[in-house]
Formats: sequence, C-alpha cells, structure tokens
Amino acid sequence: MSKPLILVTGYFGAPIEETARGIAERENFAYLSLDEEVVRRDGRSIHRLVMMNGEHGYRNTEYEILNEINEDPDRDALVISCGDGVLYDDMSREIAQANTLVIAGEDLSTDELWERARTMGGTYHAFMFFGSDDEKRQAFERYLERQRVLFEGAKDRP
Repeated sequence: MSKPLILVTGYFGAPIEETARGIAERENFAYLSLDEEVVRRDGRSIHRLVMMNGEHGYRNTEYEILNEINEDPDRDALVISCGDGVLYDDMSREIAQANTLVIAGEDLSTDELWERARTMGGTYHAFMFFGSDDEKRQAFERYLERQRVLFEGAKDRP
C-alpha cells in the first residue's frame, strides 16, 4: 500500500509553506519544499535555473522530482509545498490529481491575499514591480482569476 502524498499549492499571497508544514506536523508526515529540493539538487537558484533552462526546463525538473517521489515505494508519508506552476505542467498535474491536492488561500479574501502579496519577498511576478499601486492591484486581481480557473480545473479530476 502506498503512503499518502499531499501536494500543497495556493493563491499568490497565500501561506502555502505554512499550510504544508502545518499539515505535515498535524498528520506526522515528512515535509518537503519542492523549490528547495530543486535548488538542492541543481545547486543554482530557481531564478538562475529559469534564466538558463527556461520555464519549460525548470518545470521538467519539478516533474522529475515529483515523479521520483511519487514512484518511490519506500518513501514516507509526505507533504510537498509547491508553486502553482506544477499544475500548468500536464504530467505534474496528473501526479497532484492522483494524490491529495490542497489549495492554500481559498479561505482568504482578495484583500487579504493582496496585503500578504504586497509584503512578500522573492516574487518574480513582474506586475508587482511596475506601475502605480492601483495598476499593480488590478494586475494582481487578474492573476488571481487565472489561478482560480487553474485550481478549479485541477480539482476536476480527469
């Protein structure tokens, strides 16, 4: 019998890592940050990986790690925090849908997500760097709507 695998992603501004760590602690499962694992294995930052290998190359690396974990019969029960990009990749999305997928931030309002996103460091979303606060907020809301569509589609298992 395979051990549980839970993937936690979420809305921009949502406490994805905190949610994943909380689930892991509550369930007494191991925890893994997919981004940290990619960096650990490759030795380069995600920003550098995307610059050198492109978005597609980076997503392939994420998939390879997820697939390795998913196929490992000896792994512990595990919670993985990951960005929404794993759902854009068909093969990674299949792994998420075949296991348990948790979407962090579904219970937060757009205002709450916006306030959290504005203070987050390390974002690569260009819309957070250019334009007035109103323009940033509008771009943020458009992004959240795309995420809603993505997450709803991922919940609808094939």
